[in-house]
Amino acid sequence: MALSFLKLFAPTALTTTAAAIYTVPAAPSTTLLRNGRLRLSNETTTATAVSLYAVPAGSTTATTTNSFLPSVSIAGNTPLEVDVPQLSAGDAIYAVAGVADAVNVQAMDGVLQS
Repeated sequence: MALSFLKLFAPTALTTTAAAIYTVPAAPSTTLLRNGRLRLSNETTTATAVSLYAVPAGSTTATTTNSFLPSVSIAGNTPLEVDVPQLSAGDAIYAVAGVADAVNVQAMDGVLQS
């Protein structure tokens, strides 16, 4: 069993369209993302809704079925930390905000295990 400690992705601003912010490497096929944790930071003075999704490999559709943070309002100038469910090889984290460029997301923790 190998553990890899690395930066999952660079901090990024969310848009108003659900988009992939991180995809678990597809190889080896036994790869899992475990203990993932994200920080969402509302950089504006107005509350903004955010949703996060764990989209299965082979899909690009963020739906209520794969949502793990369903439309939560983040107050202005406030961070929110969120645990990510375990993801398998090829699975992706998608994110969307109610206001473009208002909320930034960054990886706080996570281990790739294979």
